[in-house]
Amino acid sequence: MKRISAVFLMLTVLIINSYAQADQAVEAYNQGISQFNNKDIKSAISSFDKAIALDSTLIKSWFNRGVCKADLNDYKGAIADYSSFIRKDTSTSDRAYFSRAQAYYLSGSKDEALSDYLQAGTRNAANAEAFYYAGGIYFEKGLFSEAGETFTKAINARSDFAEAYHDRASARQKAGDSKGAIADYREATKIRPNLVSAYNNLGTLLRVTGDMQGALVEFGYAIKADPKGSTSFVKRGRLKFDMQDFDGAMADFNKAIELNTEDPFAYNNRGCLKNKLRDFQGAIDDFNKAISINPNYGYAYMNRGISKENLRDVSGACKDWNEATLNGVEVAKTYIDADCK
Repeated sequence: MKRISAVFLMLTVLIINSYAQADQAVEAYNQGISQFNNKDIKSAISSFDKAIALDSTLIKSWFNRGVCKADLNDYKGAIADYSSFIRKDTSTSDRAYFSRAQAYYLSGSKDEALSDYLQAGTRNAANAEAFYYAGGIYFEKGLFSEAGETFTKAINARSDFAEAYHDRASARQKAGDSKGAIADYREATKIRPNLVSAYNNLGTLLRVTGDMQGALVEFGYAIKADPKGSTSFVKRGRLKFDMQDFDGAMADFNKAIELNTEDPFAYNNRGCLKNKLRDFQGAIDDFNKAISINPNYGYAYMNRGISKENLRDVSGACKDWNEATLNGVEVAKTYIDADCK
């Protein structure tokens, strides 16, 4: 899920007509804008402090000081300033709620972020990003139906929102609507032909639904969109493994490792293939590499245990299967129950 990207609003220069106190506040405000644009964030905060002290009715100072604090990861301070702005401006637009939602999310307050994103969308139905981020929070909370409905609002606001189609597909897939998910993944790739994750997710879904040839095509599209990414080669290699195309699978796993020598999934899958081809020691070498990259890779431990068992190293196999269970692979217990005393 794409989540948060910084959005800075209301950083507009005001016109000074005289040098009364209020005008000195405007001058400080404008200086803050200039300092922010020059990436001197701390000085900008000081200037907005001065503007607020001179004229507390200059409410954009509160908002822009919040922007600066958020830029410095002071989300608590940013939330306080955005809240002050919202209280002071009875006609507050969606922008203030959207910015406060971002600060809430980045501070870990997802419920408050969700509320503000929805408030931003309610105030401006054209704010596709607000609905998109709200949908993402629903998804994270496991509320897939609500996520799908909210992503739909994002799509209604912006019909070319490829990421919203992609994430609605994920929500629909989680909710058991494979047909709807497939349609959304296809629409996402139609809008963004280089959206690799959509091709890969669609390929994975088609594989699960039994359309192996369709999955093969989608993984091919993913590789064409990003020929230097290892993930798509691993996924296509695993599919070829399932289709008994062992030479093709080996070529894809080798290519994935050539592209990314630190991809534990590529080594694990190649190890499974070597085990299938009865190259047990070669498989163990690959599982060793996967584990060295990710010491908590439970499936690599389980698979290495299978290879060790094939080499009649039952003690070593049982040790690996126990390690697999410690890393969340419950199925390893069946091997322990069958072969370990």
